[in-house]
Amino acid sequence: MTDNIIKPVFSPRVITTDGTDELYKHSVFLRKMAWFVEIIVVTIGLSIAVSLVADGDNIVSSIILSAPFVMVSIVELTKIPFVVGLWYSRKSFILYFIMICFLSIITFETLLNGFERAFTSINSQIKLGETEISRIENQIKINQDIIESAFKDFNDKTDTLTSNKNTVEKQYLTQYGNAVKRNQRLSSNVPYLSNSLANATKALNQLQVEKSELLQEFAVKKEQRLQSSLESMQSTTATVQTERNRLLRQIATLTRDRKQALADANFFTSDGVKKDFDEKIRYTENQLSDINERTISGESTQPNLESANFLDSYYAELLALKDDMIEQGSLQVKSLSQRYEQAVNASSQNLAKTQRQLSKDKQLSLLNIEDKLDKLDIEFSKENRHVTDLEMENSTLRYNIRIIEIDTNTVALTNQIYRTASYIDNVNHYKDIKNETLTLVGLIWFGSLALIGSITGIALTLSGLHLKSLADKNNDKARLPSSRGEVDELQVKSA
Repeated sequence: MTDNIIKPVFSPRVITTDGTDELYKHSVFLRKMAWFVEIIVVTIGLSIAVSLVADGDNIVSSIILSAPFVMVSIVELTKIPFVVGLWYSRKSFILYFIMICFLSIITFETLLNGFERAFTSINSQIKLGETEISRIENQIKINQDIIESAFKDFNDKTDTLTSNKNTVEKQYLTQYGNAVKRNQRLSSNVPYLSNSLANATKALNQLQVEKSELLQEFAVKKEQRLQSSLESMQSTTATVQTERNRLLRQIATLTRDRKQALADANFFTSDGVKKDFDEKIRYTENQLSDINERTISGESTQPNLESANFLDSYYAELLALKDDMIEQGSLQVKSLSQRYEQAVNASSQNLAKTQRQLSKDKQLSLLNIEDKLDKLDIEFSKENRHVTDLEMENSTLRYNIRIIEIDTNTVALTNQIYRTASYIDNVNHYKDIKNETLTLVGLIWFGSLALIGSITGIALTLSGLHLKSLADKNNDKARLPSSRGEVDELQVKSA
């Protein structure tokens, strides 16, 4: 058994012309390529292990994670010897086949992991582009918020000042309307106040005339009373009777005059007139009562020198009452004069003056608001330059986003996975590719490559061994006729 295995490997080759040397050359080349493929797979496994250690934060955890890939890489070196064993095995064929299947699975997982990490690297570049786009978009949003805040603040202040202008206009209209109503109300009282003032002035003049007449009457009667007292000392009874009759006539006259005066008096003078005549009538009645009592008691026989004194007191009281009435009339005339002057002043000229003053106040308020608006415009013009700079910056940032999107899309579509998926979904941008399509294409693509890579070494080794076997068979066939010729020659010589 050992001789059969060793013989094809170390048996000398005979130079032939049937292509045996070519078979040996191709066999060696295929087996070298098989080792080259396995070394690549081992390098991939070791690279994954190194990357895990380099990217990890915890060195211990990173080593633990990378150890399986180091082990797989080492085990990968045993695949070709197992294939050689499988080729020459007889009784252990199934065992070698199972082991090679497991080794192929390990190679498949290693290659699949390597492809996945390579695809992850592409995705990392795409994510960097997307992260940069997000950063730029965030900056654009910040700039836009600043712009909107500036415009909102300007608009709010402008709206406030505009509202103040409307308020000033409304206040002016309200105040002017109130002035018009007040002027109309006061102007409507002018005729009534004029009549009332004329009546009050007339009544006051009448009271003054009555006072003057009363003084004249007092002077005349006093003189008459003195003379009558001296002349009528002997005829006291007749005098008393005459005085009584006079007082009765005076009472009747006062009563009649009282009715007439009350009929002629207005609302403001009726109380004073009534009080005046009541006092006169009461005083005259008291005189009459006094005369009657003195006549009954016999006092009337005395010289009537007290009549003059009585007359003095009587007219003094009448004059005092008249003065009170004149004073009341004067106060009434003064009050009516003030009201009349106020009503007269509430004319169109006074209304125009009020309107001019209100218009002046309104214009001052509006000018003040306009000044504030001008200052606000100046402040916003400075702010607007900054807003313009921000808008230009946003335009530049949007252009940068477009450039980054184009670059990122180019990076993505240069990858065969993204490109194939874009063909399937019939889209031009990687963001429009469905995740299901991308996953399916990646699985098929990487799975097929990993499967091919996992069996390439085995196929190359088996092909090399097969070519070597064919070469050995051809070599054996070439050597067999030469051996027979040497035997025949020896037999001829011996014969």
